[in-house]
Amino acid sequence: MAHSLSSECTPLKLEYDSCFNAWFEGYLEPAVTASASPTKREEYSRHHAAIFQEKCGKIWESYRECVQVCIIRLYGHIDI
Repeated sequence: MAHSLSSECTPLKLEYDSCFNAWFEGYLEPAVTASASPTKREEYSRHHAAIFQEKCGKIWESYRECVQVCIIRLYGHIDI
């Protein structure tokens, strides 16, 4: 796993990467089975999006905020 834009954000990035990879591993394999019908795929996706938010959402927000602060510090603004 690579380092973040700023070294002060790297611990959050590593924590998020670990959380995302664990979630994605659990999501990917059963997703193939759930793709049998559009309805099942949609239900599966919604359910796992909620699981992602529960497990990794706060970590992602903390990491994103850290990176945004660093970008503002470096460039004075964020163009999104």
